[in-house]
Amino acid sequence: MRDYPDLPVLQPNEALQSISASVLSRAQKLLAASLVTQSRSFVHTLKDIGEDLLILDVTHFLNHRINTRLIDAIGEELAEKVAMFSPDLILTAPSSGNIPAIATASHLPNQPDIIYAPKGTPITMTQVYRASSRSYTHGKSVDLTVARDCLPADTRVAVCDDFLDTGRTGMDLTDIITQAKAVVAVFFFVIEKPFGGRDSLKAAGFADEQIISLIQIDSMRPGKLKLAGFDSWFQLTRS
Repeated sequence: MRDYPDLPVLQPNEALQSISASVLSRAQKLLAASLVTQSRSFVHTLKDIGEDLLILDVTHFLNHRINTRLIDAIGEELAEKVAMFSPDLILTAPSSGNIPAIATASHLPNQPDIIYAPKGTPITMTQVYRASSRSYTHGKSVDLTVARDCLPADTRVAVCDDFLDTGRTGMDLTDIITQAKAVVAVFFFVIEKPFGGRDSLKAAGFADEQIISLIQIDSMRPGKLKLAGFDSWFQLTRS
């Protein structure tokens, strides 16, 4: 991840002015402004392995409390990009991927059904596809499962999540799709972090055009973000 040490740091009011004057779309501007005013970035140490993680907290507007105006705009714009891949289903990991998946599906021409892969195997499922997935925010590995009769072979599947981080969750869901002999048509995300997720998916054989994100973060540090398309850091309001 690049550091961009020579770029200026804009205070939140200046950052909002820069976002408003930019060529970003409506949803991108709403999302970028929400990042500046409502997100926070901080270092968290995983107790089990002693690893430091740089966390982007969007609980105030995207994956805990949901800004409905924002998520509708996000879904509309993601649907415009995803539509050309004609997915039959959308597969996502709970719970943070559910909301953008639903918002996007509602704006797609065929309004495809959504499958979310629960953690563990509910008693309502007997035969499942399963993939082990590491949850960094919860600090443990979990099994993601999909009922076999919900994911038919040859289905064109779009994989959705709130973040493209390292690409691990996307590959775990791809594992499930492969088990079902279905087809990964496209990946789509709300926010792309600078942690190599796109490169990981491309290394697995997917084209750059199959990896869609609404907004990209070039670099992160505690308390500030560098968004793609801007020549400055944005200081975050929340600490």
